[in-house]
Amino acid sequence: MVPRKSKILSISIKERKKNTYIVTTTSGDRFEVSEDVIIASSLHKNKEISETELNKILFSENYFRVKEAALVLLNYRMRSKKELRLRLIKKGYRKDIIDKAINELEEKRWIDDEKFGLAFSRDQISRNKIGPIALKYKLREFLDSIELINQISTKIYSEIEIDNIILQVLQKYTPDNINSDEKLKRKLINKLKRKGHYWQDIEGALTKYLDL
Repeated sequence: MVPRKSKILSISIKERKKNTYIVTTTSGDRFEVSEDVIIASSLHKNKEISETELNKILFSENYFRVKEAALVLLNYRMRSKKELRLRLIKKGYRKDIIDKAINELEEKRWIDDEKFGLAFSRDQISRNKIGPIALKYKLREFLDSIELINQISTKIYSEIEIDNIILQVLQKYTPDNINSDEKLKRKLINKLKRKGHYWQDIEGALTKYLDL
């Protein structure tokens, strides 16, 4: 079958949409393209394009829009691949184009799951005093790799001593207060468990603090 061909009738600027043009062809096609795609595809009036070429142009345009949307999201803050992919899917973009764009951004080091995971972990520990159990659970929301989650957890708790995290929670009360109030001690232990700390870490830090 001979591919259908048509000529570009006009390329006009779309009002109220920066760097966007409307292309119309002799076969009745009418589509929007960015200035970048027009330049990359050498589009101009009277240029003859086949159906295959048109599909490539439309793919390039969709790819440009996905990458542009991804960069806007990354401009606000660092994000993981998983989070970025879900946000772009919600915007209605095609999954295959999203994956291609994310792969490019990762190759250019604009996305780095390990750096994201470490930064996220430091923030969570600083603000919420969480332990390894809770951290791994929170990281699963943003990362798919269990191996990477374990690596991040191991690295972060080698930088920040768990005893010091737990002591920041305990130090709201004096050792005498805790020793004299069994109910308070149990409340603090349960609080630290909810924050995702292992019992052996809680017990060790608590014993150290109460022996001061």
